[in-house]
Order: sequence, then C-alpha cells, then structure tokens
Amino acid sequence: MENQENESCLCGVSEYIVLACSGACDLGQITDSVARKLRDNGVRKMNCLAVIGAGIEKSIEDFKKKNVLVLDGCPIDCGKRILDNAGFSDYKYLRITDLGFKKGQTLVTEEVIKKVYDTAELIY
Repeated sequence: MENQENESCLCGVSEYIVLACSGACDLGQITDSVARKLRDNGVRKMNCLAVIGAGIEKSIEDFKKKNVLVLDGCPIDCGKRILDNAGFSDYKYLRITDLGFKKGQTLVTEEVIKKVYDTAELIY
C-alpha cells in the first residue's frame, strides 16, 4: 500500500480539539464516547490520536497550535504519553480514573458518560 501521508486528513480541525485514548477497556469506550459527544455538541472537534502516534508531522504541528484536550481512561496514560513523546507541552488533560471510576469495573452507561462529559466540557 502506498504511503498516503500527503493526503489530507478527514478529521475536523478547529481552535478547540479533543483526542481520546479509545483503549480496549471500559474506560477507553467511555473516553471515546465523551469525545464524540463533545464533537456532536460543538464543544470541540474530535481528532485522531493515532495520527500523532504515527508521527504525521503536518497534523502534529497543526495540533500544537490548538487548544487540545486529551482524555485518558486509566493511569497508563497512553494519550498523554503519545503527546509528550511528540513534543507537546501545552495541552489540557483528563484521566477518567481520577473521577473515581475503576478500569475493568465500570459499566458503560449514559450516566457515567454524562458525568465524565460534564467534567470534560468545562475544561478550557
């Protein structure tokens, strides 16, 4: 497969963006749902954390100019580590376990998503 780095990304870009570690556990599903809800409600544009992990320089440089919120589910901090490794220094951060939820023990419900969303929506 050809390298498609020169093709433009279909992700939305605005001044305020959200990146979610959409990991395989319950908390990853919650971070993904919250990021999508922030997008759907016009609070932030959701963008792709993987593009940073893949080292796509154009996107990395564009994102560094934005107000970025990273949502991580657990203390492994994959999203935060990806940004730190890519040289990001000025971004907002929310770890779901800091709100009292436990990895592997949290049901993915609208009530949980709302609680996390209500916290994330206020971060600027």
